[in-house]
Amino acid sequence: MQNSYERIQTHDAELFAISTDNLQRTRLTVQRENLDFPVLSDEDLDAVIPYNIEDQENRGNARPSTFLLEADGTIVWKSLDTIDNRVPTNRIMNELSKLW
Repeated sequence: MQNSYERIQTHDAELFAISTDNLQRTRLTVQRENLDFPVLSDEDLDAVIPYNIEDQENRGNARPSTFLLEADGTIVWKSLDTIDNRVPTNRIMNELSKLW
């Protein structure tokens, strides 16, 4: 998604990620991966639990997930994936383009 971040922003949209790692590990990931988009730390699972994306086999972690939301917070598309089977970025971009 990093490679698509500028394109996303040109359409008045925002990309962000949520990590279940603590703040320090989240910051290290952002630096290591050279990410320009915001990555939030949710080690208390405050967002993970309500969105029902906790990995049932690896409690305390979120499963890979993608949500597209309208400005009012309405979910218009989502993908709940597994570590081994993630939705491709081009599919996410295609779904996002339907909103533009």
